[in-house]
Amino acid sequence: MVVPSAPAGSPAPARAAELRAILGAAPSGDTRVDPEARPERQRVRAAVAALADGGGPGPARTGMPARWDLLERTRWPAAAPPAGVPLHELAATVCAPVRFEADNPYSEHRAYPSARSKFSVRLVAQESGVARFLLPEAGGSLEVPASAGRAGDFIETFSLLSALPSFYGPLRPVLAGLETGHVLASAALLGRALGRPLTVAGPAEVVPAWAATLPEPALPGYLMADDQDAPSTAPRTSVPSVPAPTWNDVVWNRNSGRVPRGVSGFTGAHRPAPAALWRDALDTLVACSRGLGPLLTARSALGLYCWVRGVEGVADGCHRVHFDGSALRVGGLEPARGALLIDSGAAPGLAFELDACNLVWMFTVDLEQACGTSRAPAPRLAADLLAATGWTAQHLSYAMAAHGLFARPLRSYDGEGAAEALGLDAAQVPVYQLACGPNRFTEPALDVRRCPSPSGAQGGAS
Repeated sequence: MVVPSAPAGSPAPARAAELRAILGAAPSGDTRVDPEARPERQRVRAAVAALADGGGPGPARTGMPARWDLLERTRWPAAAPPAGVPLHELAATVCAPVRFEADNPYSEHRAYPSARSKFSVRLVAQESGVARFLLPEAGGSLEVPASAGRAGDFIETFSLLSALPSFYGPLRPVLAGLETGHVLASAALLGRALGRPLTVAGPAEVVPAWAATLPEPALPGYLMADDQDAPSTAPRTSVPSVPAPTWNDVVWNRNSGRVPRGVSGFTGAHRPAPAALWRDALDTLVACSRGLGPLLTARSALGLYCWVRGVEGVADGCHRVHFDGSALRVGGLEPARGALLIDSGAAPGLAFELDACNLVWMFTVDLEQACGTSRAPAPRLAADLLAATGWTAQHLSYAMAAHGLFARPLRSYDGEGAAEALGLDAAQVPVYQLACGPNRFTEPALDVRRCPSPSGAQGGAS
Protein backbone atom coordinates (compact mmCIF):
# COMPACT_ATOMS: atom_id res chain seq x y z
CA MET A 1 0.00 0.00 0.00
CA VAL A 2 1.30 3.47 -0.87
CA VAL A 3 1.02 5.94 2.00
CA PRO A 4 0.08 9.45 0.79
CA SER A 5 2.83 11.96 1.42
CA ALA A 6 2.22 14.58 4.07
CA PRO A 7 2.55 18.09 2.59
CA ALA A 8 5.49 20.27 3.48
CA GLY A 9 4.82 22.13 6.68
CA SER A 10 2.38 19.50 7.97
CA PRO A 11 2.46 18.76 11.72
CA ALA A 12 5.70 17.14 12.76
CA PRO A 13 3.99 14.13 14.44
CA ALA A 14 2.28 13.20 11.14
CA ARG A 15 5.50 13.48 9.18
CA ALA A 16 7.40 11.58 11.88
CA ALA A 17 4.89 8.72 11.71
CA GLU A 18 5.17 8.58 7.92
CA LEU A 19 8.95 8.80 8.15
CA ARG A 20 9.03 5.92 10.63
CA ALA A 21 6.93 3.79 8.26
CA ILE A 22 9.24 4.50 5.31
CA LEU A 23 12.51 3.92 7.17
CA GLY A 24 11.17 0.80 8.89
CA ALA A 25 9.99 -0.87 5.67
CA ALA A 26 10.39 -4.64 5.49
CA PRO A 27 10.43 -6.98 2.48
CA SER A 28 7.01 -8.07 1.28
CA GLY A 29 8.19 -11.55 0.25
CA ASP A 30 10.59 -14.33 1.20
CA THR A 31 14.14 -13.04 0.68
CA ARG A 32 15.89 -16.30 1.64
CA VAL A 33 15.84 -17.51 -1.94
CA ASP A 34 16.35 -15.25 -4.94
CA PRO A 35 14.60 -16.98 -7.86
CA GLU A 36 14.88 -13.77 -9.88
CA ALA A 37 18.65 -13.48 -9.51
CA ARG A 38 19.26 -14.02 -13.21
CA PRO A 39 15.99 -12.96 -14.92
CA GLU A 40 15.62 -9.78 -12.86
CA ARG A 41 19.18 -8.71 -13.57
CA GLN A 42 18.99 -9.57 -17.26
CA ARG A 43 15.70 -7.72 -17.77
CA VAL A 44 17.22 -4.46 -16.54
CA ARG A 45 20.47 -5.06 -18.38
CA ALA A 46 18.59 -5.73 -21.62
CA ALA A 47 16.54 -2.56 -21.29
CA VAL A 48 19.64 -0.47 -20.60
CA ALA A 49 21.59 -2.06 -23.43
CA ALA A 50 18.69 -1.44 -25.84
CA LEU A 51 19.38 2.28 -25.63
CA ALA A 52 22.48 1.74 -27.75
CA ASP A 53 20.74 -0.39 -30.38
CA GLY A 54 19.55 1.94 -33.11
CA GLY A 55 16.62 3.52 -31.32
CA GLY A 56 18.64 5.05 -28.50
CA PRO A 57 18.97 8.80 -27.89
CA GLY A 58 22.56 8.98 -29.08
CA PRO A 59 25.62 7.13 -30.36
CA ALA A 60 27.29 4.51 -28.20
CA ARG A 61 30.70 5.33 -26.75
CA THR A 62 33.20 2.52 -26.46
CA GLY A 63 35.34 1.82 -23.45
CA MET A 64 34.88 2.26 -19.70
CA PRO A 65 37.69 4.72 -18.87
CA ALA A 66 38.06 3.96 -15.16
CA ARG A 67 41.27 5.53 -13.85
CA TRP A 68 42.73 2.75 -11.74
CA ASP A 69 46.15 3.94 -12.92
CA LEU A 70 45.70 7.27 -11.14
CA LEU A 71 44.29 5.65 -8.00
CA GLU A 72 47.55 3.70 -7.80
CA ARG A 73 49.49 6.95 -7.34
CA THR A 74 47.75 8.19 -4.19
CA ARG A 75 47.71 6.53 -0.78
CA TRP A 76 44.57 6.34 1.32
CA PRO A 77 43.17 8.62 2.73
CA ALA A 78 45.10 11.42 1.00
CA ALA A 79 43.85 13.56 -1.86
CA ALA A 80 45.74 13.96 -5.12
CA PRO A 81 46.83 17.36 -6.46
CA PRO A 82 44.27 19.01 -8.73
CA ALA A 83 44.08 17.28 -12.10
CA GLY A 84 41.95 17.61 -15.20
CA VAL A 85 40.26 14.23 -14.97
CA PRO A 86 37.01 14.34 -16.98
CA LEU A 87 33.83 13.74 -15.03
CA HIS A 88 32.86 10.73 -17.12
CA GLU A 89 36.20 9.08 -16.25
CA LEU A 90 35.56 9.76 -12.56
CA ALA A 91 32.02 8.34 -12.88
CA ALA A 92 33.42 5.31 -14.70
CA THR A 93 35.87 4.70 -11.85
CA VAL A 94 32.96 4.75 -9.40
CA CYS A 95 30.72 2.29 -11.22
CA ALA A 96 33.06 0.10 -13.30
CA PRO A 97 33.27 -3.56 -12.23
CA VAL A 98 36.31 -4.23 -10.04
CA ARG A 99 36.22 -8.02 -9.74
CA PHE A 100 34.08 -11.10 -10.14
CA GLU A 101 34.00 -13.73 -7.39
CA ALA A 102 33.31 -17.10 -8.99
CA ASP A 103 32.10 -18.74 -5.75
CA ASN A 104 29.75 -15.86 -4.88
CA PRO A 105 26.13 -16.14 -6.09
CA TYR A 106 26.28 -12.35 -6.54
CA SER A 107 29.65 -12.23 -8.19
CA GLU A 108 30.04 -8.69 -9.55
CA HIS A 109 31.73 -6.20 -7.24
CA ARG A 110 32.30 -2.48 -7.71
CA ALA A 111 33.80 0.28 -5.58
CA TYR A 112 30.63 0.33 -3.45
CA PRO A 113 28.16 -2.32 -2.22
CA SER A 114 24.72 -2.98 -3.66
CA ALA A 115 21.99 -5.31 -2.43
CA ARG A 116 22.61 -8.69 -4.10
CA SER A 117 24.83 -6.92 -6.67
CA LYS A 118 21.74 -5.50 -8.42
CA PHE A 119 23.26 -1.97 -8.75
CA SER A 120 20.03 0.00 -8.95
CA VAL A 121 21.76 3.41 -8.95
CA ARG A 122 22.76 4.87 -12.32
CA LEU A 123 25.17 7.70 -13.17
CA VAL A 124 25.14 10.43 -15.83
CA ALA A 125 28.16 12.71 -16.25
CA GLN A 126 27.60 16.06 -17.97
CA GLU A 127 30.54 18.27 -18.85
CA SER A 128 30.99 21.07 -21.39
CA GLY A 129 27.48 20.48 -22.66
CA VAL A 130 28.01 16.75 -23.34
CA ALA A 131 26.18 14.17 -21.20
CA ARG A 132 27.20 10.52 -20.94
CA PHE A 133 25.13 7.74 -19.39
CA LEU A 134 27.46 5.14 -17.85
CA LEU A 135 26.86 1.57 -19.02
CA PRO A 136 28.95 -0.76 -16.83
CA GLU A 137 27.09 -3.79 -18.17
CA ALA A 138 28.20 -2.85 -21.70
CA GLY A 139 31.68 -1.71 -20.70
CA GLY A 140 31.19 1.84 -21.90
CA SER A 141 28.96 4.90 -21.92
CA LEU A 142 26.25 6.37 -24.12
CA GLU A 143 25.95 9.98 -25.19
CA VAL A 144 22.52 11.29 -24.21
CA PRO A 145 20.80 14.67 -24.52
CA ALA A 146 22.33 17.20 -22.17
CA SER A 147 20.10 18.69 -19.52
CA ALA A 148 18.71 21.99 -20.77
CA GLY A 149 17.65 23.12 -17.32
CA ARG A 150 20.89 22.48 -15.48
CA ALA A 151 23.92 24.60 -16.18
CA GLY A 152 27.50 23.67 -15.46
CA ASP A 153 29.31 20.37 -15.08
CA PHE A 154 27.95 17.67 -12.79
CA ILE A 155 27.37 13.99 -12.11
CA GLU A 156 23.74 13.01 -11.63
CA THR A 157 22.33 9.89 -10.01
CA PHE A 158 18.97 8.18 -10.34
CA SER A 159 17.68 4.76 -9.30
CA LEU A 160 15.94 1.97 -11.17
CA LEU A 161 13.85 0.24 -8.53
CA SER A 162 12.99 -2.61 -10.88
CA ALA A 163 16.64 -3.69 -10.72
CA LEU A 164 15.85 -4.93 -7.21
CA PRO A 165 13.90 -8.18 -6.73
CA SER A 166 10.15 -7.75 -6.37
CA PHE A 167 10.11 -9.56 -3.02
CA TYR A 168 11.73 -6.50 -1.43
CA GLY A 169 8.47 -4.59 -1.98
CA PRO A 170 8.44 -1.36 0.06
CA LEU A 171 12.09 -1.93 1.00
CA ARG A 172 13.14 -1.20 -2.58
CA PRO A 173 13.32 2.61 -2.25
CA VAL A 174 15.10 2.23 1.10
CA LEU A 175 17.80 0.04 -0.40
CA ALA A 176 18.11 2.37 -3.40
CA GLY A 177 18.39 5.38 -1.07
CA LEU A 178 21.17 3.75 0.93
CA GLU A 179 23.00 2.69 -2.23
CA THR A 180 22.71 6.28 -3.49
CA GLY A 181 24.62 7.44 -0.43
CA HIS A 182 27.32 4.85 -1.05
CA VAL A 183 27.64 6.02 -4.66
CA LEU A 184 27.78 9.71 -3.72
CA ALA A 185 30.51 9.05 -1.15
CA SER A 186 32.49 6.97 -3.63
CA ALA A 187 32.31 9.79 -6.17
CA ALA A 188 33.49 12.29 -3.55
CA LEU A 189 36.33 10.16 -2.16
CA LEU A 190 37.57 8.75 -5.46
CA GLY A 191 37.24 12.22 -6.96
CA ARG A 192 39.66 13.54 -4.36
CA ALA A 193 42.00 10.62 -5.00
CA LEU A 194 41.92 11.50 -8.71
CA GLY A 195 42.41 15.23 -8.16
CA ARG A 196 38.80 16.13 -9.04
CA PRO A 197 37.03 16.68 -5.68
CA LEU A 198 33.23 16.79 -5.80
CA THR A 199 30.52 17.86 -3.40
CA VAL A 200 26.81 17.10 -3.21
CA ALA A 201 25.07 20.06 -4.88
CA GLY A 202 21.49 19.10 -4.06
CA PRO A 203 18.66 16.79 -5.13
CA ALA A 204 18.14 16.14 -8.84
CA GLU A 205 14.35 16.56 -8.43
CA VAL A 206 13.45 14.80 -11.72
CA VAL A 207 14.75 11.86 -13.73
CA PRO A 208 16.19 12.82 -17.16
CA ALA A 209 13.49 12.80 -19.86
CA TRP A 210 15.49 10.46 -22.11
CA ALA A 211 15.39 7.81 -19.36
CA ALA A 212 11.67 7.21 -19.94
CA THR A 213 12.47 4.05 -21.90
CA LEU A 214 14.28 2.51 -18.92
CA PRO A 215 12.53 0.17 -16.47
CA GLU A 216 10.13 1.96 -14.17
CA PRO A 217 9.75 3.20 -11.54
CA ALA A 218 12.84 5.40 -11.55
CA LEU A 219 13.69 7.69 -8.66
CA PRO A 220 15.65 10.95 -9.04
CA GLY A 221 18.80 11.16 -6.97
CA TYR A 222 21.34 13.93 -6.46
CA LEU A 223 23.73 16.19 -8.32
CA MET A 224 27.45 16.34 -7.57
CA ALA A 225 29.55 19.30 -8.73
CA ASP A 226 33.15 20.41 -8.39
CA ASP A 227 34.13 21.24 -4.81
CA GLN A 228 35.94 24.55 -5.04
CA ASP A 229 36.75 24.62 -1.31
CA ALA A 230 38.19 21.11 -0.94
CA PRO A 231 41.46 20.94 1.03
CA SER A 232 44.44 19.32 -0.63
CA THR A 233 44.87 16.58 1.98
CA ALA A 234 42.76 14.47 4.28
CA PRO A 235 43.44 14.63 8.04
CA ARG A 236 45.07 11.62 9.62
CA THR A 237 46.02 11.52 13.26
CA SER A 238 47.18 7.92 13.56
CA VAL A 239 50.69 7.05 12.44
CA PRO A 240 50.77 3.76 10.48
CA SER A 241 53.54 1.28 11.20
CA VAL A 242 53.57 0.30 7.52
CA PRO A 243 52.90 2.43 4.44
CA ALA A 244 49.22 3.09 3.87
CA PRO A 245 47.63 1.23 0.94
CA THR A 246 46.97 3.03 -2.32
CA TRP A 247 43.42 4.01 -3.19
CA ASN A 248 43.54 1.33 -5.86
CA ASP A 249 44.29 -1.25 -3.16
CA VAL A 250 41.50 0.07 -0.95
CA VAL A 251 38.93 -0.21 -3.75
CA TRP A 252 40.10 -3.75 -4.48
CA ASN A 253 40.02 -4.74 -0.80
CA ARG A 254 36.52 -3.35 -0.21
CA ASN A 255 34.16 -6.27 0.09
CA SER A 256 31.06 -7.34 1.96
CA GLY A 257 32.45 -10.57 3.37
CA ARG A 258 32.92 -14.02 1.92
CA VAL A 259 31.66 -17.54 2.56
CA PRO A 260 32.24 -20.95 0.93
CA ARG A 261 30.64 -21.87 -2.39
CA GLY A 262 26.89 -22.32 -2.19
CA VAL A 263 26.45 -20.08 0.85
CA SER A 264 25.56 -16.38 1.02
CA GLY A 265 26.62 -14.01 3.80
CA PHE A 266 29.92 -13.58 5.63
CA THR A 267 32.18 -15.40 8.05
CA GLY A 268 35.10 -13.95 9.93
CA ALA A 269 38.53 -15.09 11.03
CA HIS A 270 38.09 -14.32 14.78
CA ARG A 271 41.26 -12.23 14.75
CA PRO A 272 42.12 -9.24 16.99
CA ALA A 273 42.46 -5.84 15.33
CA PRO A 274 45.09 -3.14 15.97
CA ALA A 275 44.35 0.09 17.78
CA ALA A 276 44.92 1.97 14.52
CA LEU A 277 41.67 0.51 13.15
CA TRP A 278 39.60 2.30 15.78
CA ARG A 279 41.58 5.53 15.47
CA ASP A 280 41.23 5.55 11.69
CA ALA A 281 37.50 4.86 11.95
CA LEU A 282 37.03 7.85 14.26
CA ASP A 283 39.21 10.04 12.03
CA THR A 284 37.08 8.98 9.08
CA LEU A 285 33.91 10.08 10.84
CA VAL A 286 35.44 13.49 11.52
CA ALA A 287 36.42 13.92 7.87
CA CYS A 288 33.26 12.52 6.28
CA SER A 289 31.30 15.77 6.48
CA ARG A 290 33.47 17.16 3.69
CA GLY A 291 31.55 17.21 0.41
CA LEU A 292 28.20 16.33 2.00
CA GLY A 293 26.77 19.76 1.14
CA PRO A 294 23.04 20.17 1.87
CA LEU A 295 22.85 16.61 3.21
CA LEU A 296 24.67 17.80 6.33
CA THR A 297 21.28 18.80 7.75
CA ALA A 298 19.99 15.24 7.40
CA ARG A 299 23.24 13.87 8.81
CA SER A 300 22.67 15.87 12.00
CA ALA A 301 19.70 13.60 12.79
CA LEU A 302 21.77 10.41 12.57
CA GLY A 303 23.05 8.54 15.60
CA LEU A 304 25.88 6.02 15.52
CA TYR A 305 26.69 3.11 17.81
CA CYS A 306 29.42 0.52 17.51
CA TRP A 307 29.80 -2.87 19.15
CA VAL A 308 33.54 -3.41 19.57
CA ARG A 309 35.17 -6.80 20.00
CA GLY A 310 38.88 -7.61 20.12
CA VAL A 311 40.33 -4.21 19.18
CA GLU A 312 43.62 -3.34 20.86
CA GLY A 313 43.25 -0.62 23.47
CA VAL A 314 39.44 -0.42 23.19
CA ALA A 315 37.13 -2.01 25.74
CA ASP A 316 34.76 -4.61 24.33
CA GLY A 317 31.18 -3.45 24.39
CA CYS A 318 28.77 -0.96 22.87
CA HIS A 319 30.13 2.53 22.21
CA ARG A 320 28.15 5.67 21.39
CA VAL A 321 30.13 7.38 18.63
CA HIS A 322 29.94 11.01 17.51
CA PHE A 323 30.96 12.74 14.31
CA ASP A 324 33.52 14.82 16.19
CA GLY A 325 35.55 11.65 16.70
CA SER A 326 34.59 11.06 20.32
CA ALA A 327 33.25 7.76 21.62
CA LEU A 328 31.86 6.57 24.95
CA ARG A 329 31.27 3.00 26.08
CA VAL A 330 27.60 2.72 27.06
CA GLY A 331 27.11 -1.02 27.48
CA GLY A 332 28.39 -4.53 27.05
CA LEU A 333 28.13 -7.04 24.23
CA GLU A 334 25.65 -9.48 25.75
CA PRO A 335 22.53 -7.28 25.57
CA ALA A 336 23.01 -7.07 21.80
CA ARG A 337 22.93 -10.82 21.20
CA GLY A 338 19.91 -11.79 19.18
CA ALA A 339 19.05 -8.17 18.41
CA LEU A 340 21.73 -7.33 15.87
CA LEU A 341 20.70 -9.89 13.30
CA ILE A 342 17.65 -12.01 12.65
CA ASP A 343 18.52 -15.68 13.16
CA SER A 344 19.96 -17.02 9.91
CA GLY A 345 19.92 -20.63 11.12
CA ALA A 346 16.43 -21.15 9.72
CA ALA A 347 17.47 -19.82 6.31
CA PRO A 348 19.30 -22.48 4.26
CA GLY A 349 22.34 -21.20 2.44
CA LEU A 350 22.84 -18.13 4.63
CA ALA A 351 25.69 -17.48 7.07
CA PHE A 352 26.12 -14.38 9.22
CA GLU A 353 28.91 -14.58 11.77
CA LEU A 354 28.69 -11.42 13.84
CA ASP A 355 30.73 -12.88 16.69
CA ALA A 356 33.74 -12.83 14.37
CA CYS A 357 33.39 -9.10 13.67
CA ASN A 358 35.64 -6.55 15.36
CA LEU A 359 33.24 -3.67 14.75
CA VAL A 360 29.49 -3.72 14.17
CA TRP A 361 28.10 -0.25 13.44
CA MET A 362 24.44 0.62 13.90
CA PHE A 363 22.97 3.79 12.39
CA THR A 364 19.89 5.36 13.93
CA VAL A 365 17.63 8.29 13.05
CA ASP A 366 16.10 10.74 15.50
CA LEU A 367 12.67 11.30 13.95
CA GLU A 368 11.87 14.39 16.02
CA GLN A 369 15.15 16.07 15.14
CA ALA A 370 14.82 15.16 11.48
CA CYS A 371 11.34 16.64 11.25
CA GLY A 372 12.36 19.65 13.31
CA THR A 373 15.23 20.62 11.02
CA SER A 374 13.43 20.14 7.69
CA ARG A 375 9.99 21.02 6.35
CA ALA A 376 10.35 18.60 3.44
CA PRO A 377 7.68 15.92 2.90
CA ALA A 378 8.49 12.60 4.55
CA PRO A 379 9.61 10.81 1.33
CA ARG A 380 12.07 13.60 0.50
CA LEU A 381 13.33 13.69 4.07
CA ALA A 382 13.70 9.90 4.12
CA ALA A 383 15.73 10.01 0.90
CA ASP A 384 18.10 12.57 2.43
CA LEU A 385 18.48 10.58 5.64
CA LEU A 386 19.19 7.35 3.77
CA ALA A 387 21.69 9.07 1.47
CA ALA A 388 23.51 10.56 4.48
CA THR A 389 23.55 7.12 6.11
CA GLY A 390 24.93 5.38 3.03
CA TRP A 391 27.47 8.19 2.62
CA THR A 392 28.80 7.63 6.13
CA ALA A 393 28.81 3.84 5.75
CA GLN A 394 30.84 4.09 2.53
CA HIS A 395 33.49 6.22 4.24
CA LEU A 396 33.73 3.59 6.97
CA SER A 397 33.83 0.80 4.37
CA TYR A 398 36.95 2.28 2.78
CA ALA A 399 38.55 2.74 6.20
CA MET A 400 37.86 -0.92 6.97
CA ALA A 401 39.26 -1.96 3.57
CA ALA A 402 42.45 -0.02 4.29
CA HIS A 403 42.95 -2.42 7.23
CA GLY A 404 41.96 -5.54 5.28
CA LEU A 405 38.50 -5.91 6.86
CA PHE A 406 35.22 -6.53 5.09
CA ALA A 407 32.29 -4.19 5.68
CA ARG A 408 28.91 -5.88 5.23
CA PRO A 409 25.84 -3.59 5.03
CA LEU A 410 22.79 -5.19 6.62
CA ARG A 411 19.11 -4.56 7.06
CA SER A 412 18.49 -8.05 8.51
CA TYR A 413 18.21 -7.08 12.15
CA ASP A 414 15.53 -7.01 14.79
CA GLY A 415 14.71 -3.30 14.90
CA GLU A 416 12.79 -3.42 18.17
CA GLY A 417 15.41 -5.64 19.79
CA ALA A 418 18.24 -3.39 18.62
CA ALA A 419 16.44 -0.29 19.91
CA GLU A 420 15.98 -1.99 23.29
CA ALA A 421 19.62 -3.12 23.40
CA LEU A 422 20.76 0.43 22.67
CA GLY A 423 18.31 2.02 25.08
CA LEU A 424 16.82 4.22 22.35
CA ASP A 425 13.83 6.40 23.12
CA ALA A 426 10.63 6.24 21.10
CA ALA A 427 11.76 8.90 18.61
CA GLN A 428 14.91 7.00 17.58
CA VAL A 429 14.85 4.14 15.09
CA PRO A 430 17.65 1.87 13.76
CA VAL A 431 18.02 2.18 9.98
CA TYR A 432 21.25 0.46 8.91
CA GLN A 433 24.01 -1.82 10.08
CA LEU A 434 27.61 -2.32 8.97
CA ALA A 435 29.38 -5.47 10.18
CA CYS A 436 33.19 -5.36 9.86
CA GLY A 437 35.80 -8.05 10.39
CA PRO A 438 38.62 -10.08 8.80
CA ASN A 439 37.62 -12.61 6.15
CA ARG A 440 38.12 -16.27 6.92
CA PHE A 441 37.80 -17.29 3.28
CA THR A 442 39.82 -15.67 0.51
CA GLU A 443 38.91 -17.56 -2.65
CA PRO A 444 40.43 -16.24 -5.88
CA ALA A 445 38.64 -13.37 -7.58
CA LEU A 446 38.87 -12.29 -11.21
CA ASP A 447 40.39 -8.81 -11.51
CA VAL A 448 38.47 -6.97 -14.24
CA ARG A 449 39.93 -3.50 -13.74
CA ARG A 450 41.11 -2.00 -17.00
CA CYS A 451 43.04 1.23 -17.51
CA PRO A 452 42.65 3.50 -20.53
CA SER A 453 45.75 3.70 -22.72
CA PRO A 454 46.69 6.76 -24.79
CA SER A 455 45.33 5.06 -27.89
CA GLY A 456 41.98 4.45 -26.25
CA ALA A 457 42.47 0.69 -25.87
CA GLN A 458 41.85 -0.92 -22.52
CA GLY A 459 44.77 -2.46 -20.65
CA GLY A 460 45.12 -4.33 -17.39
CA ALA A 461 45.39 -2.56 -14.04
CA SER A 462 48.80 -2.36 -12.46
